[in-house]
Amino acid sequence: MSPPRLGKVTAVLELRPPRPEHTRALESLARRLWPLSTHPGGLGWQQATEDMPEPMVVAERDGAVVAWAGITGANAISAHTRITLEGASADPEAGAALLRWALEQSEGEVRLPVFHGDGALSDLAEEYGFVPEGTPETWMCRAAGEEEPTLPEGYTIRPVREGEEDARVECHRAAWKPATLPWPENVGPVDPALNSRFCREYYDNTRRSLLYDGELDLVVQAPDGSLAACCVVWFDARSATSEVEPLGVVPDHRRRGLAAALVLEACTLTFRRGGDRVFINTAPNDLYPAPARTYATVGYEVSERGHLYVRRG
Repeated sequence: MSPPRLGKVTAVLELRPPRPEHTRALESLARRLWPLSTHPGGLGWQQATEDMPEPMVVAERDGAVVAWAGITGANAISAHTRITLEGASADPEAGAALLRWALEQSEGEVRLPVFHGDGALSDLAEEYGFVPEGTPETWMCRAAGEEEPTLPEGYTIRPVREGEEDARVECHRAAWKPATLPWPENVGPVDPALNSRFCREYYDNTRRSLLYDGELDLVVQAPDGSLAACCVVWFDARSATSEVEPLGVVPDHRRRGLAAALVLEACTLTFRRGGDRVFINTAPNDLYPAPARTYATVGYEVSERGHLYVRRG
């Protein structure tokens, strides 16, 4: 893959690699663009944990970030290159420049997700030889409202406390150790040496994110005082929506309804802040079906976000 060709596109539009000072600008852009973008909470989490597409560039107009794009190359999980492009709806010229850049870096079959309502990006996709694919992009959501989560005796949901930072990190790491996740039987053995990349640095980054609220950084405390599960609820007052990202349960405490209780608590806390919808970035998946099945039991439904556009090489 050749290096990106960066530089001036017009007198006032420039493409450049992201810099640390772009972190907050990208989250603010997502707030302005939503729902024609990643949820700003989910984007904050991606940036905090260094999980953005790579390579990536931002488009600046007169020094302000107006759009961005990144590429996820073919890998062990996907045989296709995937382009993420956000901001064309507000600045079609920037969108066109970013799509040209991304296609210059891409080979073979390329997939481009387009959110519902983003006519500028769908027009660009068709102009550059993409065609819509039948399979929609989905996630799960439900209305916010006062809920009464049911927990086993001795378990309590509460916000994380000051001084629990390291315990909070370890709770996440234990919950997301690949070999202990509830994979279906058709998935082969998972290397027990693999571990989550989450660390104290990533957690500190998370807490500096635009939408982070310590009262919405939730843990489930077990009867012995340890942390049994955790999640972050990212509430955006501008759109009156929350995203839950991520959520995990420590292996010794699974199958006790803790995940369901957390996503119901997210509904209550969102409602009390004036919000009306809660989203979770997951959907029914044969490879890893447990989360979607759990959320469906407490009223979360599959919702279409958009469609994939495909360009075959």
